Amino acid sequence: MRLADLLARDDLHLTPVTGHGHLGREVCRAYPTDLPDPRRYLRAGDLVLTSGVWYRRPSDCDSFADALWAADVAGLVVGLVVLGELPSALVEACERRNLPLILAAPDQSFGAITEAVAEESFAVEQRRAERARAQTLLDVLGTQQIPPGEVSAHLRLLGADPGLPTTALVVRLTGGSDGHDLPAVLHEGLARKGRHLIVGGLPGEAVVLVNGKTTRKSLSEELRGLAAARPGLRIAAGISEAASSVSRLAEALETARRGVEAAGDGAGPVSIMSAADVDTHELLLASLPASVRRSFREHLLGPVEEYDARHGSELLRTLDVFLETCGSWQRTADELYVHVNTLRYRMQRIEELTGRRMSSMRDRTDLYLALRSGQPPGDQPAP
Repeated sequence: MRLADLLARDDLHLTPVTGHGHLGREVCRAYPTDLPDPRRYLRAGDLVLTSGVWYRRPSDCDSFADALWAADVAGLVVGLVVLGELPSALVEACERRNLPLILAAPDQSFGAITEAVAEESFAVEQRRAERARAQTLLDVLGTQQIPPGEVSAHLRLLGADPGLPTTALVVRLTGGSDGHDLPAVLHEGLARKGRHLIVGGLPGEAVVLVNGKTTRKSLSEELRGLAAARPGLRIAAGISEAASSVSRLAEALETARRGVEAAGDGAGPVSIMSAADVDTHELLLASLPASVRRSFREHLLGPVEEYDARHGSELLRTLDVFLETCGSWQRTADELYVHVNTLRYRMQRIEELTGRRMSSMRDRTDLYLALRSGQPPGDQPAP
């Protein structure tokens, strides 16, 4: 937890005195001490609690603050039961070292502060462990080689119900990150009664499995609400259709991943793509599993790629230009800087290698889609 989180709690009655610009520091544990020099017992990230028994003269404040600064503590909480009032020398010593100094209310127990830090630290560890378990499931789903029974076991371990529909959601920061941990933001912002969230990913890209009844429209609205609450935050998201069976969950995750790629170029603070938005061949291909696209491309164009590799030819690029010019022999020859007869020879070789005919619109369509398969939406295949 951060110092700011402690200060935000009404039950602890804490008041910041110095270090207002450093309240984002993480607190690892609370450590009460009245030793004049406690540095040997301190750890980085400690929140030091003191009643000031060590204070005799103003110079003691520099020695005490030096010890805390050397240990890289998160901050200092001072109670006034012993001191009566906060020494100005201590305030100055903390200010010079950019050390957050926090004043506890006269009736505030250090025990309550220690308990609050300990509870939050335990909760953080629990969330970290759950996120690690979630990432394990997401990783194995990404391989598309996990049996449905194992998927069900992972879901139950994470508190989800394999019998309920599950929607995959991939969200990526595209601007205004401002230090946000996107998985944590989504875990908190998308939590709703009646559904369970499985969240993994990195600070800049989160993967969420929404287990329970939901709709693309409601998830889209919730994502827009999250962005609106954080001015400047820009995100792209891919949303799958709900997978009614655990056997379709890997496919749903792949669809969401391809959706976020397609949404990456969208306008506005929130760009969302799902299967319901498919209206171009690029998005149609993007919605298919990578293994399907790869197999389709290799089946049709593998012989052409192998021929180019063996002979140093440009059949694949020739095919791409020919199809992009709507089969115009002269325009293709001009763009490739070759004679039309050379182009005809190349196209004849492509027909022999692929078993497809340029005179067939159906065959041309298959070859065009094969060229585009496996490419990020909006990109052109490498020549």
